[in-house]
Amino acid sequence: MGKKNQLRIPPRQPIWNIWQGLFLIALVTLIEFPLGWLETPKDLDSLHGILNFVGVGLGDVLIYFVVIGIFLRLIRRPFSDLGFVKPLKRYVILGFVVGAVLFVVIGFLGSILTQLLGVPAPQSFAVAVKGVNYQWEFFLLTALGGIVAPIKEEMLFRGLIYPPLRQTLGKAKGMLLTGMFFATLHFDIVRFLPLFIGGVVLTWVYQRSSSIWPSIIAHGTWNTLMAIALWIQHS
Repeated sequence: MGKKNQLRIPPRQPIWNIWQGLFLIALVTLIEFPLGWLETPKDLDSLHGILNFVGVGLGDVLIYFVVIGIFLRLIRRPFSDLGFVKPLKRYVILGFVVGAVLFVVIGFLGSILTQLLGVPAPQSFAVAVKGVNYQWEFFLLTALGGIVAPIKEEMLFRGLIYPPLRQTLGKAKGMLLTGMFFATLHFDIVRFLPLFIGGVVLTWVYQRSSSIWPSIIAHGTWNTLMAIALWIQHS
């Protein structure tokens, strides 16, 4: 049983370093820049704009999986090294609970910051949700924000970035710095603190469970509840 668990748990000492992880993110950015995928989406209140937004989101995830997959193949390591292993049931439940708590706490903190700093520019996902005219558009966006995007972001921040930081700096500093990366790469100054806290908590879930799936579940639950709240507000 012990040997089986050891095989299930991702290695605590990854053979890649933080600079290689950042290089992969920079490489994908260079690939997407000439495609225009880094620009602010337009016409998110129209069907064409929403479909384009979803298409770019799916393409972004595909490119990341291809680039990281090639990298892992070159260093002869499986995707399970990133945490793609079956979690214990209690950590699956933990993921749903943490996601719901993050939705409430981060939402409350965000409202306080809005009162202090003013209303920030809405994120593209929020604009798209508020611009839907049909339920199927909402379900499509929710699948993107609640499933596809969390898989990509958790693979990047918790699976690729956090392990070498943990190895070099220790768990506490690694979690804090991963949370900082997570918040910074969302390019949102007003929401930096809530995103930083969310990033740290998601990293803790990954560390606790030794699997990336609970943090994906937590992230997806957070995003899905946010999408539902925006939809209700819009309706």
